[in-house]
Amino acid sequence: MATVTFDHVTKKFGDFTAVKDLSIQVRDEEFLVLVGPSGCGKTTALRMLAGLEEQSTGDIFIGERRVNDVAPKDRDIAMVFQNYALYPHMSVYDNIAFGLKLRGMPKQEIDRRVNEVAEMLAIGQLLKRKPKELSGGQRQRVAVGRAIAREPAVFLMDEPLSNLDAKLRIQTRAMLQKLHQRLRRTTIYVTHDQVEAMTMGDRIAVMSEGVLQQLDTPEALHERPVNVFVAGFIGSPAMNFFPGKVSRQDGEIVADAGFFRAPLRGKAEESIGKEVILGVRPEDIDDLSTTQGQRLPVDTKVEVVEFLGNELQLMLSADSQTFIARVSTETQTKPGATLRVGFDLRKLHVFDKQTEVALR
Repeated sequence: MATVTFDHVTKKFGDFTAVKDLSIQVRDEEFLVLVGPSGCGKTTALRMLAGLEEQSTGDIFIGERRVNDVAPKDRDIAMVFQNYALYPHMSVYDNIAFGLKLRGMPKQEIDRRVNEVAEMLAIGQLLKRKPKELSGGQRQRVAVGRAIAREPAVFLMDEPLSNLDAKLRIQTRAMLQKLHQRLRRTTIYVTHDQVEAMTMGDRIAVMSEGVLQQLDTPEALHERPVNVFVAGFIGSPAMNFFPGKVSRQDGEIVADAGFFRAPLRGKAEESIGKEVILGVRPEDIDDLSTTQGQRLPVDTKVEVVEFLGNELQLMLSADSQTFIARVSTETQTKPGATLRVGFDLRKLHVFDKQTEVALR
């Protein structure tokens, strides 16, 4: 077990910078998720840690050991790939055992590890089969088992669930979480799916265009995003954004978005006269007829109603702007109707329009 450190790491491919000045310290036994849209640099960062790509500048440490010039096989890591990367001509047993045989491990120890991993992953009955005889979920378990059998200091996982259907993704996600709780190995997990990131990570590193945007717990990312990108990327459905301007009205500092005005405090008070972006998450917009508590009332027109079983997802419009609300199924409405909703101003996010940095 070990910490992992990226110390001002940059990776360039010609004139293109894939990762820019990345500094992250992954704690011992932590499950860290690297998340971001395609092309943001998360997989490149993982491949540099694995030794499959050489960084242009900066240092990478596993524990106290600087591994810039250490061969991949000597870094004490195991990687699980998106495409499983199983040997088609080998049985499940031999696929799991392959890396152990290369290291010259005694046959008795190999047998012990393979059977222990197979029991852990509930694939003991599959050990004699070839990969072509397995389902996608079973193949992914074999790939995970091969990594576990090596007992490395660090697990690296590059979008391991992206080839699975929705039901299997949920099941395998739960399996990986249970495995981490049992094995307590430092794990770095790459995904573009923010739901995976939020449900699995002890901490999450959000990346965009090769730059680390924010590194924090799932709760902090959701409640206190540092900029517009993180606010819009984290959360499903995404945060609603409204253009506004800060001014002093009747002795109070407010952000005027046209169809609603919100009182401001804290850093936002320093933005009088500036244009801002106001953010409200769909779950912080309620139907006032079914909700008690202090809310800012807004009259809207219902454009779309989606029934999701435990809630309604509404597309609403006001003052030519459309936005999403998640409300209780107690709400009785239909497209074309009017609906008075309430914004929870305690959850309002304010960003500087020019820098897109959070003001509160």
